Amino acid sequence: MTNIDQAVLVVRSVTSAMKGQKLLEQNGISAYVERNTAPNSRQGCGYGLKIRGDVAAAAGILSAAGIKVSEIQRGG
Repeated sequence: MTNIDQAVLVVRSVTSAMKGQKLLEQNGISAYVERNTAPNSRQGCGYGLKIRGDVAAAAGILSAAGIKVSEIQRGG
């Protein structure tokens, strides 16, 4: 069973977000690059990928491509 959820996957740079968006969409997960309006700035620049779909699968796809997800904000 697929876990359909909405979340923002925070990444380190806008470049990583744009690359991640393309990868996720190629894998059937709708994703939008957005500015994180409340960054928890231990890491990252405050950009993320807003997704609707299987959050665990999306994080796995990004990780396999070398894109580090620094935070997952549920309910995006």
